[in-house]
Amino acid sequence: MRPHIEATLKVTIITPAVNQIEFHPYLQRADDYVTWLMSRSSLWFQAAGSHPGRSRGPSNAVVDRIVRTHGVLVESVLIRWHVQKSVVPITTTAKQGRLDKYLEATQLELSDGEMEEITTVGLSRHYRN
Repeated sequence: MRPHIEATLKVTIITPAVNQIEFHPYLQRADDYVTWLMSRSSLWFQAAGSHPGRSRGPSNAVVDRIVRTHGVLVESVLIRWHVQKSVVPITTTAKQGRLDKYLEATQLELSDGEMEEITTVGLSRHYRN
């Protein structure tokens, strides 16, 4: 992917504003790709498929504990994990009530320890939507 972005940035007249790729605790992209991508001009990074937290995996126990601690939804914790990593999460729903619940993420602040725990445990299993 890096070569594609580099090639695009070399020849484009108008710099792309957003690069949208799958990103979540189980697919954090190797080789510091996110950091590299964010360092390129004003290119924003959006995370598609950002809610695999419902799939069974090693981060479930960590996320479930954080959910109980803060009294929020799994999705709220995962949205907040993205936001605190300076990544724009994309989510979809047709239900107003669920959107209202997703807003919990704006009131939530994960500790450095919680962030590190989700990140580290997520890296132990590779999963793509």
